[in-house]
Amino acid sequence: MFERIRSKVVDNKGLAALRAQNQQKKIVFCSGCYDILQSGHAVFFNHARQFGDILVVGVGRDATLTALKGPGRPVNPENNRVYLVAALQDVDYAVLNDHTIGAGKIDFKEVLTALRPDIFILNDDDSAIAIKQQMCDELGITIQLVGRDVPPELKATSTSNIINKINHSYKAALRIDFSGGWTDVPYIMHGKKGYVSNVAIKPVIELKNGNFNFSGYPRGSGLSTSTAVKLLELISARNYNAEAKTLTDIAEDLFNLENKELNWAIGRQDQYGIVFGGFHCFESGDDYSKPIEVAVSKETLEGFRKNLLLLHTGISRNAQSAVEQVYENHDTPEGREALDIIGDCGYKFAHALAGADYMECARLMERNWNAQKQLASASTNETLDQMYAFAKENGAHGGKICGAGGGGAFVFYCQDPFELKQAMKRKFVDCFEIDFEFEYSNIKQLNSL
Repeated sequence: MFERIRSKVVDNKGLAALRAQNQQKKIVFCSGCYDILQSGHAVFFNHARQFGDILVVGVGRDATLTALKGPGRPVNPENNRVYLVAALQDVDYAVLNDHTIGAGKIDFKEVLTALRPDIFILNDDDSAIAIKQQMCDELGITIQLVGRDVPPELKATSTSNIINKINHSYKAALRIDFSGGWTDVPYIMHGKKGYVSNVAIKPVIELKNGNFNFSGYPRGSGLSTSTAVKLLELISARNYNAEAKTLTDIAEDLFNLENKELNWAIGRQDQYGIVFGGFHCFESGDDYSKPIEVAVSKETLEGFRKNLLLLHTGISRNAQSAVEQVYENHDTPEGREALDIIGDCGYKFAHALAGADYMECARLMERNWNAQKQLASASTNETLDQMYAFAKENGAHGGKICGAGGGGAFVFYCQDPFELKQAMKRKFVDCFEIDFEFEYSNIKQLNSL
């Protein structure tokens, strides 16, 4: 059985003999990578075969595919690909192309010279038609352009799409909360509006084949890892149609999902921040959150980011004590005062950032941090206070602990992030930097939903 396929695979010497033996027949040639053979290729070969008596297909070599497509390609080695192409009914012969690549990504000049086909089939969206036309004119070959249409029974696809589908993973950003946290919790705000300024960050975490990749983020950092995990589980569920939902729909579904598990006692900033992506100031009420209208350019955001240091304290966050104190204290005079200050910081932070007033942003983060400690003393401890004071002495203009506190990561706005990091690591040997960038894509863009 395999002998029939083997007999259809030829080299350049065999091509020359094929031409010599078939002077009266019309030979058609086409060429491609054919890394993962798919229905579009079969349709293409069937179409090409109709232009002549003999169809010869050139198959790109491994080195060519790596050079043109990048690392990780080809998926299948060249001999596997050329023999698979040869096995198709419409293909009379298959040949491995040249070892070199010329102008216009041409890797078949030697093949064409040996074969001298009558017709060279080329897709009409080819990026180098002019160069290939010139080469064919020199060799006396007619170019025939064809489209990429497929029959209605088939769905158009490509090798790249197939690879992407095989490698598909669901992605979600994490978030840094700069100010306003706790004022997004309906239970403790009693109908008052709250404002939280936060930003989505990457590297993103991924869910692939049931396994999570946390991209090196330590758990309990106060960056909303647990919410991101719930979001990935939600959008990957077979019975959840994220494509038909708005960002607000997804964020609310996530809020309801988490609250159902946590006795309806959490806020919306994590869900909305991760779902919406980028920087936002979210206004929150009893039954909603929405981004307020404040324009912060990407240039301004990146100018702010370059002076931020995200530093894990080396202390595993135990937020439960802080959370319990917030629920005990939120309705006391001191608690209400703290929440008013925190909400004010959340609102003013966004406007300060919009005006590129980075020093005011640093001041507001510090003011928020002090109010957070007033609301719940368990947000900090002696070591965290020492770390913050030392950071201020070594170039930090302001900052706060991320999330509910009790450990995890500090975010500082500082004069020189590298110098501050080095100083902190010398003084507090267990702390370490968390590398990050801002993630500007929302959850639907990240996952092509």
